[in-house]
Amino acid sequence: MQSNPVITDAQKAALDITIPKTTKTASPVPTTRPIGSVDNRNRLEHTISWFDEATPNSKAKPDGVRACEIWFKIASAGEGPPTDASQLSYMVSDTRTPYTYHFEGQDAGKTVHYWLRWVNTRNEPGPWSETISVTISA
Repeated sequence: MQSNPVITDAQKAALDITIPKTTKTASPVPTTRPIGSVDNRNRLEHTISWFDEATPNSKAKPDGVRACEIWFKIASAGEGPPTDASQLSYMVSDTRTPYTYHFEGQDAGKTVHYWLRWVNTRNEPGPWSETISVTISA
C-alpha cells in the first residue's frame, strides 16, 4: 500500500503506515573522532581498527558518516610525529573496520604515525583522531 499512488498520505497515516520523505536531508559534518588501534604482529603489515569515541562498544559509524579516512607519515630516523596535516599522506577511505596495509621491505623498523577522521556522505571531514604511532615489524 505504501507505493500505491491511489492511497493518500492521510490514509497512510490513519493506517499507521510509514510515509516516505519527499526531500533529502544533508548529512551533518561529523563532530566526533574515530579512536584507532594498530596491530603490527605480522611482518610488514599493519591492521588498523577504529570505533567512534561516542560509542566505544560498537563498530558502527556515526549517523551520516560514509567512511573513516586514514592518513599516515612514515618517519625517518630521529623524526617525530607530524604536527600538521600537510605532513601526512592519504592512505584510504574505508567503510568497515579493520583495514590492512602492506609495507615494502625498506620500511621495516620505521615508525608510522596515523591520523584518522570521519567523512560524511558529501566527503566533508570531521575532527582528527589522536596520533597513533606504530613500528613496522621486520
